[in-house]
Amino acid sequence: MSKFVIKEVREIDYALVSAARDLSSLLTSSNQVTLTKSYLELMVANPCNYWLVAQETTTRKYLGMASLVIMHMPTNVRASLENVAVLPSEAGKGIGTALCFEAKRIADENEVNTLRAAALKNNTASLRMLEKAGFVVEYSMDYLECSISRGPRF
Repeated sequence: MSKFVIKEVREIDYALVSAARDLSSLLTSSNQVTLTKSYLELMVANPCNYWLVAQETTTRKYLGMASLVIMHMPTNVRASLENVAVLPSEAGKGIGTALCFEAKRIADENEVNTLRAAALKNNTASLRMLEKAGFVVEYSMDYLECSISRGPRF
């Protein structure tokens, strides 16, 4: 079993850009941006964004990632956990759950009142991971989610 460490990304190098591309390709949502070094630097420079990675302790290989976005609003401090991805070869080793726990720790540190994460209903592995990390799965919502999608380059 791989030993790993969870880190918050503050500096971008080309190995991390490559790993981000590999990990983001595992996500079911379509990638709307081109992951470049400058884009990732912009992302981590935003003080409301937390990009977490899991790295193998000896080889420093990137094993997984997650994004936490904190939103300060007049009525609430809300956060969204997004883009949790783990290499298939490392699945089932607790990496995704560890990323979720670190996101929860950061959210708590930032006095977040509502932390949300989403998974497809048929993605049982993601749902199990979120439940292990303490999320309550809501199968019915009292509201509609509306979105605007402008495609990959608008």
